[in-house]
Amino acid sequence: MQARHLRNGVVGTLGLALAALTLYTAGIASLTEYLLRGGVLGLSGVVVLLLHPTRFSAPGLRLLGVAIDLLLGLAFVASILWFLRLSEELWSGLYMLTGPDQLFAGVGLLALLELTRRAIGAPLAVLAGLLLLYALFGESLPWLFRHAGYSPEAVVQTVWYGLDGVFGLAAGVMVSLVFIYIIFGAVLESTGAGAIMLRSATRATDGLPGGAAHGAVAASALFGTISGSVTANVVGTGVFTMGLMKKRGFSPSFAGGVEASASAAGQFLPPVMGAAAFLMSELVGVSYLSICIAALLPALFFFASLFCGVRIEAARLKMCPTPKADREGLSRRDLLQSLLFLIPIGTIVAFLVLGRSPAMAGFAAIGAAIVAGLVLSSDLRHKPQLLIKGLSEGGIAGARIMVAVGTIGILIGVLNLTGLGTRIAESILSIGDGSLFVSLLLTMAASIVLGMGLPTLPAYLLIVILVGPVLQQLGVPLLAAHLFVMYFAVFSALTPPVALAAFAAAPLVNAPPTAIGLQAMRLSAAGFVIPFVFVYQPELLLLPGSGLGAILWVCLRLALAIWLLSTALGRYDRQPLAAWEIGARMLLGLAMLTVWPEVQIGAVMLGIAGILLHYRSKPRGTVL
Repeated sequence: MQARHLRNGVVGTLGLALAALTLYTAGIASLTEYLLRGGVLGLSGVVVLLLHPTRFSAPGLRLLGVAIDLLLGLAFVASILWFLRLSEELWSGLYMLTGPDQLFAGVGLLALLELTRRAIGAPLAVLAGLLLLYALFGESLPWLFRHAGYSPEAVVQTVWYGLDGVFGLAAGVMVSLVFIYIIFGAVLESTGAGAIMLRSATRATDGLPGGAAHGAVAASALFGTISGSVTANVVGTGVFTMGLMKKRGFSPSFAGGVEASASAAGQFLPPVMGAAAFLMSELVGVSYLSICIAALLPALFFFASLFCGVRIEAARLKMCPTPKADREGLSRRDLLQSLLFLIPIGTIVAFLVLGRSPAMAGFAAIGAAIVAGLVLSSDLRHKPQLLIKGLSEGGIAGARIMVAVGTIGILIGVLNLTGLGTRIAESILSIGDGSLFVSLLLTMAASIVLGMGLPTLPAYLLIVILVGPVLQQLGVPLLAAHLFVMYFAVFSALTPPVALAAFAAAPLVNAPPTAIGLQAMRLSAAGFVIPFVFVYQPELLLLPGSGLGAILWVCLRLALAIWLLSTALGRYDRQPLAAWEIGARMLLGLAMLTVWPEVQIGAVMLGIAGILLHYRSKPRGTVL
């Protein structure tokens, strides 16, 4: 027990050190790139090692577990220090690697793979390990996997010591931009902002049929945009929202599906977008504000589809709004406390509009969150140590992601060294036979499969490296291609058989994970369609040059399509839908999103006519 308390104390201290280092470099002074990337990765590795120690069930083997962890930690730290010792000479590009250099790189890579396995699971670690073996022995493989052959020196030169590998662009963006927003989310939660978000959302929707589910959508959207993790969002808000939905009459699997879908959708919502917006800004080469503007309409339409799904289910179950006498409503104190999250979010937007860097905006937002918390929250004034805990938890959360991003650096290095990424893209194009639609379907499937089991940031980064070039070669605007990949990377958390969000919700709501995943996919059906819409019709992303008429036309068609698809999948509008109505609505909803103007116009007219006809035949007394 004492050893566990000691380990937790060390982990908390290291998490606080990571937070302090991030704040220092974001808002006060900078460090050299190699020192910052290496230092953060080294500390992150130690944090992960202490969080997930080797455990043997037999008491006599516990010392062996301690010895393994000590050896692993020392090997990883020594490899990082060796890298930092050579950093200046590596920067010149004239240094020739020696035998010890290669040995330390190999040890560091193996240690990083094991730490990644402990931090987020085996799939990413296994994939990176296989790619390392591929770089060393791929000249013997057939078909598109064959390469020219590379020596161990060339492999470690690229993957460990080069700027294309572990300490490359991905690590640089993580330590300079993303880490600060992970800490921001944790600090915001420690001030009580998460609780007031949840309370405000549920109380504001009490007047709607199925208000509890509407509140879950709104709360998870607000919480998800700052949490950066679908699973963490499900666990954080779902404990309350799913129980409330069950109490109001929704089935356990539907409650879990609503929570999982809304938690995923929060990753798309500006201004924070689970911190992925900052990584996307660097990779695409456009400003952060451009990312937010482009992501806004798709995110709002996706949330609108979730509200539609909830409203339809509430109507099908003949639910009524919560009686006025039982509604708590938003008090003046609630409105005042909402400043706990409005002020920090507003600070980010204000700093970015003024032209300051995203890192400085994050630094200022953390300061604003702390000040607002101390002023508005009596609990925080009485327990200021909650802020320290929040900073520490942010550092720990960032450490897990940093280790995964380091391993993704291995993938980037091997793909660049061997050219495998280009050959994969060419293969997908050849399978699709030049068809954009078929290539999009293949990219969607690859994104869902590759993203299973990964947090949002690593999933997006991994997938955009592997399959993003496919869409660019087909002429898809770069920003649209990245958003397309990000959407389906996030949806991998909803898609069975893995569906991490469904598995996180299952024990909380007491429903089978597969049933929750299927409900989440039904509720998120419009979300699976929206990325195809903005690829074919980029006006939805409000890109420069988009005409107002084109924007309004695509928005009108998408809004109508969402209602048709939602009612068809829910098998209910103002009354149960006949089988032919379900099929017709599905067909018309998809047809009006095609690229052919004649089909769009015809589908819109028929869709509106079908809805009006259905409403005219509504029996009296139907509740909606």
